[in-house]
Amino acid sequence: MSEVVIRTPAGSPSRIATSAGPWDSPAVIQRSIQRFFQTAPCPITGGVAHHGRVEEAAGWAIDPDTLQPVLTDRQRISRTLASAAPAERLFLLPLLGQLDRAFVESEVLLQDPQVRRDPWQALLMTAELHRWREEPQATDRLLTAAWKHARSRSRQASTLQLLGRRRFQHRELDLAACCFELALTMRRGFGEPQLVASSESALSRTRELLGYDAIVLAGGQGVRLGGSQGGSKASIPLAGWPLVDHVLLAVSGAGRRIVVGPNRIALGSPVFCREQPAGGGPVAAIAEAAGRVRQPTVAVLAADLPFIGPALASLRQCVTLTGQDAGVLVDLTGRRNYLASVWRTSSLLQALDRLGDPAGLPMRALYQGLAIATVPDFDADGADVDTPADLHSAQQRITHRTPGQLPAALLAWPRLELHAPS
Repeated sequence: MSEVVIRTPAGSPSRIATSAGPWDSPAVIQRSIQRFFQTAPCPITGGVAHHGRVEEAAGWAIDPDTLQPVLTDRQRISRTLASAAPAERLFLLPLLGQLDRAFVESEVLLQDPQVRRDPWQALLMTAELHRWREEPQATDRLLTAAWKHARSRSRQASTLQLLGRRRFQHRELDLAACCFELALTMRRGFGEPQLVASSESALSRTRELLGYDAIVLAGGQGVRLGGSQGGSKASIPLAGWPLVDHVLLAVSGAGRRIVVGPNRIALGSPVFCREQPAGGGPVAAIAEAAGRVRQPTVAVLAADLPFIGPALASLRQCVTLTGQDAGVLVDLTGRRNYLASVWRTSSLLQALDRLGDPAGLPMRALYQGLAIATVPDFDADGADVDTPADLHSAQQRITHRTPGQLPAALLAWPRLELHAPS
């Protein structure tokens, strides 16, 4: 087995504070649509609420390649500007090349007493102005401030959509996909159709660029965690979300997510299957899912890796940049986590064919004779949850950053400073 070691810099842990209630799991969101719909829609027309969709009638559109707004009808925008609300003007002025004027108006707007009582729209639009100037630190600071005032699902979705576009612009595609996926989950079923379409379009474009699928093994019983028959380990809650949903959020950028385990309501409506024979082990589970993979690269992950998100790009690069058969995460003790990996799909299929009957085989057998790259896990992105102590440690890792219930996959990203709304 040949090896290539790819070293990635350690990321600084995010400091995230909250005074909000819990974020609900996808199942709770679907059961509580009416409750979420009680908040008023965003009054901005052609602004924040419509980011991510073509808005030709308003004189601007979203570029499908960059996900950035572009001018399509200068005269129409000029006419709209005359009667636009102050926050909407902050969105329209840069389209007309009047960025400096927009900054002057934003300073005045943010000092208005009424706006200061509820500055969400003004903060988002001012963040957009700094994005136009390519000032990422100021953009992130204002998005963080806006998030604190996103007190409804609609506002949270719009803020996450804009944050996703910001990450997309800087090619942080895995994180962009997480944001778009969460925005879509919040909007689907109760949001306006065009807003749902905006998140779907942005997520689809991000997945197109990433070009990978994901297999998530979720069939373990988790007896040491209090689980029982039926693969209940994946459903054990961490910070209000089932363990498997943390992993599904981390791989939001995957074109197809294949979960080997019991069928259940899950984030992003993944494809479900079961290993044959039942209880045949992880190699049998991978064999069952591998035939459903469509992309040339596939992540193979356990369902108990809630912090895996930041490691995905480096693992993919093992295959896409170095030409190895697979990339595997290795902790600082030298232990390989064979279920925190990314494979060349053709290499995975060939390895499975070589093994024959996969039932009962250990994971290391799948890797024998292959060119494997190892990625050092400096930040414990591959920390799994096998015991009550592991679960407690993961919970502490989250609450160190936020005492609320935010999905760990999103919290794990370096430099992401989100505050749950107060």
